[in-house]
Amino acid sequence: MQQITLATYILTRLKELNTNHVFGIPGDYVLPFFDEILDGNHGVKHIMPRNELNGTYAADGYSKMNGFGAMVVTFGVGSLSCTNAIAGAYADDTPIMVIAGTAAVEVLTTPTERRYHHVIENNFDTNIEMFKHITCASQRLVDLSTATFDVDQILRKAMQTKKPVYLEVPYDLQNAMVDAPTRPLDLMLEQSSAVNLNAALEASVALLEKSKTRSVLTGHLLQRENMIPQGMQLVDQLNAAVATTFSCKMGDFEAHPNSIGIYMGEVSEDYTKEMMDGADVAIALGVTFNEFDTGVFTTRLGQQQDVIWVRKDYVEINGERYDMVYLRDFVPALLGAIRHIDAGELTLQARRMFAFEQKDRFTATDNELTIDRLFIQFSNYLQAGDMLYGDTGGFINASQAEFPADIVMHGCGNWGSLGAGFGMFVGANFANEQHHRRSVSIQGEGAFTMSAQDLATLIEHKKDLALFILDNSGYGAERAIHPGKERSYNDIAVWKYEKLAEALGGTEGVDVHSYVAHTEKDIDAIFKALKEPEGVNIVRVMLDPNDSATFNLRFSQLLQH
Repeated sequence: MQQITLATYILTRLKELNTNHVFGIPGDYVLPFFDEILDGNHGVKHIMPRNELNGTYAADGYSKMNGFGAMVVTFGVGSLSCTNAIAGAYADDTPIMVIAGTAAVEVLTTPTERRYHHVIENNFDTNIEMFKHITCASQRLVDLSTATFDVDQILRKAMQTKKPVYLEVPYDLQNAMVDAPTRPLDLMLEQSSAVNLNAALEASVALLEKSKTRSVLTGHLLQRENMIPQGMQLVDQLNAAVATTFSCKMGDFEAHPNSIGIYMGEVSEDYTKEMMDGADVAIALGVTFNEFDTGVFTTRLGQQQDVIWVRKDYVEINGERYDMVYLRDFVPALLGAIRHIDAGELTLQARRMFAFEQKDRFTATDNELTIDRLFIQFSNYLQAGDMLYGDTGGFINASQAEFPADIVMHGCGNWGSLGAGFGMFVGANFANEQHHRRSVSIQGEGAFTMSAQDLATLIEHKKDLALFILDNSGYGAERAIHPGKERSYNDIAVWKYEKLAEALGGTEGVDVHSYVAHTEKDIDAIFKALKEPEGVNIVRVMLDPNDSATFNLRFSQLLQH
């Protein structure tokens, strides 16, 4: 039996989950693991972020593109720095793993009054206990004889639940020898209850048989379960109207002939609300009942119609819940069960579906940029197949723009942590080595300043991308939520964002390029120059501090406490 180190075993299993890169910051408790990342035979590359929080954001953004992500850190100061990003991955259903190197097994298991560095008092279990609240599994490997089994189990849990996990690996076990895997990792995905699945199908078919009009709302769980093609097929078979959601804007659905835009409850365009809420049956496909996707819980879905909510692990039909019915099982079964059902009636109208539509295109002027006009220009800049990541104002407004087919868009999500969007974008650029999409990011500068250090990571690895930083000298989203007051806490000391790339290791005109846009003509010329961006391109977009999109004002009013 071939033997490999435990660290290489873990990395081999990560490679099987399409994790071709791991993000990681070394520290004394985890150095043997890092040696194995560099020297082991596993096919996984190390990417060094600038801090642990950003690296975990990057693992999240990587997972959203490739299916799984990982961050490697040292104990205590490293692992606890990951917690906010792990909480976001948990809230938004993204499977990632934090691997933390710890002290040797003997130290961990010997009672002592000694206070080791990076340890809270002398309690080595504190981190595990903390992570239990924001992961589906938080544990430490202590027995080499069961270590490989434990690794496989924790990875299964992450993939079964689409949630993050936390794993501690003692210093002396990292290079310990174990048997190499002899077969691929069996995810042992939990199976639906046959009784409950059939009951949910029967109830769903009964509603669809008597319906004339249908609507489908697509959520982020559909993307996490790789079920987008099946979702498209369901829309086609039912001839249903289809809308996307804030948390996961999927270009394929928005480019579908039956598209009615993006649905966020009362924040939606009137036509979108009428078509979604007015259908005889609405199917919420992979949508969670989260605040942003529901327009701050203003959705009327199911109030005057039949509704089928298909969640990750249960289906709810008009208030009756069918547990242990998994989305990945239910959707294919539903497709088979409705083959005999006639296509629904669907009358589409030429009405507004997005706040910013491509047909709103205009001839650029010398006028200063406004957000309402800028995002019309963005809508026409983006191309089919682009990868777009955003944060705060960039993500919120981009969610309301009409984009071409096959756009992959991710960002701060319902967790809404400022800085997450750019950190995720960093990770996504490494996942993109597999996908070859044009790489674009739209960032509010308030969020960008929180994770901007990792611009250096993109420069170091010579990525090709266009980064647009919306500079309104502060937290524009907060100004809109708490209007009518000039408060210094919403103001940000102005950076020369376009100069950052040189300070962080780039050479202007060679591997980095900087731009500043004041007017519509400025940004129009920049879009033309960045049709195929080469190197790291930073565009500082100058905006009035009090400017806000018309849509965002409606949304912000609902967010006021």
